[in-house]
Amino acid sequence: MQFLQKPVYILQQRNTYFFFSALVVLVSLLLWAMNRNVESGDHYTYLFYLKGFEAGRYSYWYFLEDYIPDTFRNPGYPLFLYLLSFINPSVHFIQFVQWVLLMGAVIIMLKIIELYQQGYLIKNLFLIFVLLNFVTLSYSAYVFPENLVLFVITLIVFVEIKWESGWKKTILLAFLYGFCFQVRPVILFIPFIRFAYYLYFRSKEKPLFNIAFIVLFAATLLPYAFWNKKHHDQFKITPLEGGGGVMYLGYWSPKMLNVVEDRYWRNVMYEDALFNFVDMKDVPHHVKLFNNEWDSIERICSKYMTAKDTAVLLEMKKHPQLFVTYNTTYTLQREKLLKELAVQHYLSDLKYTVSLKTYTFFRLWYTGLTAKQFMSERLSVFIPQLLAFLTTFTTLLLFIGYFLYALLRRRDLLLNMMIPLFWCAYFAAIHVPFAIQSRYTIPVRFLYLFVLAYLMYHVHSKKEQQPTAIQH
Repeated sequence: MQFLQKPVYILQQRNTYFFFSALVVLVSLLLWAMNRNVESGDHYTYLFYLKGFEAGRYSYWYFLEDYIPDTFRNPGYPLFLYLLSFINPSVHFIQFVQWVLLMGAVIIMLKIIELYQQGYLIKNLFLIFVLLNFVTLSYSAYVFPENLVLFVITLIVFVEIKWESGWKKTILLAFLYGFCFQVRPVILFIPFIRFAYYLYFRSKEKPLFNIAFIVLFAATLLPYAFWNKKHHDQFKITPLEGGGGVMYLGYWSPKMLNVVEDRYWRNVMYEDALFNFVDMKDVPHHVKLFNNEWDSIERICSKYMTAKDTAVLLEMKKHPQLFVTYNTTYTLQREKLLKELAVQHYLSDLKYTVSLKTYTFFRLWYTGLTAKQFMSERLSVFIPQLLAFLTTFTTLLLFIGYFLYALLRRRDLLLNMMIPLFWCAYFAAIHVPFAIQSRYTIPVRFLYLFVLAYLMYHVHSKKEQQPTAIQH
């Protein structure tokens, strides 16, 4: 392995660290500049939430006289945008702040690495992987919550590992988890898993901190639950709709490749250049089945529509950039039907379900390459997508390889990586029922790349170079 001595020596140098750090900053700024005028799929809904707050209404339909209070999202990210608007209302300012948060997440991640291993080698490996997985750096330019959640989760992990148990840590973590939940409700179970872990494995520590943490976290859930109670007569800590929809579309979208469904969220999955779970000739049949089923859903729910709802719906359809929402009863009944149908479909089609969801667990970690992009004659379209696919897919293969090796030969490394690995596994597992979007794992992508860099270093290092043991 003498041919590796020179690269390893270079990676151990401080100047190399400064070089790669500067390169991350430059590449992130370049991607920010390239994407700052690109509108995300949720661009308008989030910006209209902001305007709704300015009008004293939490709804992106705030401008309608008979508007419907929001049924769609927790208010964390819209409130974040609203607070920024007091400083500067422009979208470019939002994007700039998100870039600052991205750089903050990189800095905090480098501080986390220091807690596990002194020196520059793992830091430099991590920065190289960040550059290779440049997709993660591009999200600061989009009006999406992923970048904000990336920062918050990275900060949570730093506080969990660095700070000693005490009131300062307890209170800060409770509110960080609470804010993170309001931005991305999928993290709901993590604070309760943390509570159970401390209760069982670290019961000798002051239990008051653990109890206070879960009580304070639960308290952060209440304002939105009371808002739902006031406006929808439903004491719910999550929106009235969403869970059933993502499960339902998670089943149908892979069967309707290249077709934008126009019945719900205008979701679409494109034919993949490598992996698909349906024969393209069967797509029209699946589209017909989907539309027939949706017709049935609308017929069942139509009895909950009033004359006022019909009039509002006509106004909503004049704004195709926003998702249509319905009154409370209609929304709840449709959500119930979507959940029931999704479960029914998954259980009645187990071969498809198992293969699709196993694939989804891994597909969430790399950028796909669609058949259309693969066949594109425009190099400006093909080359960036091919690079994004190759770098993220290769990273995933490396991660799987080093993880399996550590599982068989170096389990001490995995035990030391328990907190970052837990966040990665949780985010992948919780999004398995959803329609595939690799952006769902962006908030834990730095942790994922750190784990890979850490395993790579210690698998190839001399045995006497033992990793620093981290108390969890």
